[in-house]
Amino acid sequence: MKSTLSFHDLSLQIGGKTILHPVSGEFVPGAITALIGPNGSGKSTLLAILNQLLTPTQGEVRLNQEPLSRFYRAELAKQMALMPQRNPVPSTLTVEDLVAFGRHPHRPWYRRLSSNDTELIEWAMEESGIIHYRKRLLTALSGGELQRCWLAMVLAQDTPMVMLDEPTSWLDIHHQQALLNIVRRLNRQYGKTIIWVLHDLNQALEYSDQAMLLNDGNLVAAGSVDTVITADIVTQVYQTPVREHDLDGQRILWTEAAR
Repeated sequence: MKSTLSFHDLSLQIGGKTILHPVSGEFVPGAITALIGPNGSGKSTLLAILNQLLTPTQGEVRLNQEPLSRFYRAELAKQMALMPQRNPVPSTLTVEDLVAFGRHPHRPWYRRLSSNDTELIEWAMEESGIIHYRKRLLTALSGGELQRCWLAMVLAQDTPMVMLDEPTSWLDIHHQQALLNIVRRLNRQYGKTIIWVLHDLNQALEYSDQAMLLNDGNLVAAGSVDTVITADIVTQVYQTPVREHDLDGQRILWTEAAR
């Protein structure tokens, strides 16, 4: 049975400013859900609350109908893994060292890696396409290679849910495409529930099943990508006129040229 994740009346105020208004929703188990919306809409804030990186002013997140507050961090780390938007680059670590950190929630700090740990580390590097430079220092890698290393560490954590905050930002087209394909394969082949923040609406349309659209801290639409990411809704929320086009059977959105 797949794990369920939901949030109920979440809100967040910081310094007297409302960052997130009361919002509620539920993620479809086994689906890829994109959190989308204009800059400052609350996407990354919601993701941070889901991972207990931020404490909401009110409301709660529930895992399998139980409030997250009832779980120990080590328990949650076996259920949900997060790849943040930006990560530090330790100068002394190799690729393999970094990926091995993903196994920490599953073993005491003093215990050596088991054969199962080693197998999962190998699998994570294979799936992320980084095994051929496993011994290289992180500082010797490009931005796209680094991003796949962090993804491999998250995969080594071996959780049913994987969350990614703007994973394609700062990547060129080649590395964006590679990462998107890896994430989709993890969902389709291994049944992992994916929740990610994406800026590119066409990427969200092509690679996601569900979408939650936020604007000014409100959840304004949720459901299948075909019902949430439409020209009418995007034009209204982003205050930019867009049209839908069919490109060899693929629906894409394109902004209208100014006249």
